Amino acid sequence: MSSSARVGADLKVEGNLYLPNIPTLSNLTNESILVKDATGLTQAFSVQAMAGTIYSLSCDLVGVNPFWNNGPGKIYTECPGVRVGVGTANPEFTFDCRGNAKTSGHLWAHQSLSVGADLNPFSKFNVVNTNQTASIQVSAVGNTKPYQRLMLFEYDNPDTKIIEVMNTATSRSPFTLYADGQLEIDNGTAKIFHLGTNGMLSINNGTTETFRVEANGLTRARKIKVDADVWADYVFEPGYKLMPLSDVESFLKEHKHLPSIPSEKVMLEEGIDLAEMNVKMMEKIEELTLYLIEQNKELEKVKAELETIKQQKP
Repeated sequence: MSSSARVGADLKVEGNLYLPNIPTLSNLTNESILVKDATGLTQAFSVQAMAGTIYSLSCDLVGVNPFWNNGPGKIYTECPGVRVGVGTANPEFTFDCRGNAKTSGHLWAHQSLSVGADLNPFSKFNVVNTNQTASIQVSAVGNTKPYQRLMLFEYDNPDTKIIEVMNTATSRSPFTLYADGQLEIDNGTAKIFHLGTNGMLSINNGTTETFRVEANGLTRARKIKVDADVWADYVFEPGYKLMPLSDVESFLKEHKHLPSIPSEKVMLEEGIDLAEMNVKMMEKIEELTLYLIEQNKELEKVKAELETIKQQKP
């Protein structure tokens, strides 16, 4: 106020009330404010006594040279637009440190935090990595707390992409994890891996789908190779003993399945080991081959005996 002013009713200030011609309250020990109560009695209140209600910015008249004040455990200035520089006489931000900074407590950013980059309003946490081994390195070496998380992501929007890696050179996403459980991996030209929310799994070599698991459990593949620790050629070893066919018949009548082959009940409860079952099937095929060879020998012997009998007839 450059001149006198009179307010006939209440004066309400939603924000701060600044008195720019008063540099600091410390010089107003002898100044007072006159207040008239409802009875018409006028009283004088010291400005110092009202320092919690009326205050002035600790700035000069043009607001560029702050007066620094001391408070309980702090040094501060209320001057707006003040920039503090460490290692620079021309700070570009409210606090501008041109060297290393370390905090032993939490580092809190109300808006966004940028590392190695200019401020980025698009991201809450923005990191630019150039010629460094890793953009973000998380270490829990020496941790003694069970189930400690190296990273924790929280969300409540089902459309959230939990992780998305973007290749700016190709505008493709090598890795994407969706909030609904979908997972996709891209090799730069095609999606080579897809895991759907319904349990469907698809693997692609870039041009052709090579493996698929349908939602109903059906598995499709162009070729499957199963490694085995043993094969059934031991049947052809001299010491291998074939079960007599009469004993095989008795076993079938009693157990309703081939010897050394799991029963239907066991297969339904425990499933089938493909490698083991292939060995067992080949074992039975090789045993069947030996049975046929023996039967053929017996048949040839009978044929020879019949031929001898024919020749002996007059």
